[in-house]
Amino acid sequence: MNDRPSEWDKYLLGTVFFVSLLIGGGTASGLYTDTLIEVAAIVSAAAVFSQTAGQRIPRPVLWLLVFAVALTVLQIVPLPAAIFNRLRPELLLGNPWAGESRFRFVSVGVGRTVECLLYLLATAAFFLAVLRLRAEQVSALLPFFFIGVICNGLAGAIQYSLSEDVAIKGLLPFTINAGLFANRNHFAALLFVSIPFVVYHGLFRGRLLSGSLGLVTLLLLLLAAGSRAGVLIGLAITVLSVIFLSARSRASGFSVLLIFVGLSIYTMGAWTKIDVEAIDPAFGRG
Repeated sequence: MNDRPSEWDKYLLGTVFFVSLLIGGGTASGLYTDTLIEVAAIVSAAAVFSQTAGQRIPRPVLWLLVFAVALTVLQIVPLPAAIFNRLRPELLLGNPWAGESRFRFVSVGVGRTVECLLYLLATAAFFLAVLRLRAEQVSALLPFFFIGVICNGLAGAIQYSLSEDVAIKGLLPFTINAGLFANRNHFAALLFVSIPFVVYHGLFRGRLLSGSLGLVTLLLLLLAAGSRAGVLIGLAITVLSVIFLSARSRASGFSVLLIFVGLSIYTMGAWTKIDVEAIDPAFGRG
């Protein structure tokens, strides 16, 4: 009799994770791809929770998610208009409830807030389902994430290698402008979020060469994407990841030194991306 524990839940959540990285890069409202991801996340989470066995979800994490959902729901609850009159300008007072000026919403776009609430519920359900997995299964989700990042990186590399920006239309319900994303800032966010996992892969999994190549590739893509925030956040995350993770690994001092040499070169490239005169001063972006 086979006593090996089932792995279907890992593959189910990993597949949803991978698909979300492929088709979840839109920024417009009401995209059917976002709806598909939400449904897949909720259904897969329900399937995982249907198991009798599973890891216990930490109470602080559960309460944090409950608080986040409650805070979002509060934005679409009618509240007395007097609360907002002294706190907001006229343009940001929010929509009146049922045509009555005595009550208003915290949200200035109720429909969009409801849509974001659905995003939050789907994400929370998926995250809680991941916490139900065994520790080795959670680590096994990392390849699904890496494959999704690689697909986006390849798409971005092809776009940035051409002489003109290439916008892909018709493949998804949104125009692809950077990687598989509609917005280069969102594409940059995926890249710098990936940095700690790549550093972990190189230092703790004994894959220093592939981890270093992956880190260099991510940093080059960040520079190519041209997002100022992405470049700076990527630099900060890389420094923090190397400092904290190298202290807990068995990597040699020479390897860490090479990483910091590469970071110094990246810093010079990042500095050229920041043109103070080009930052919009009218809105205080500086």
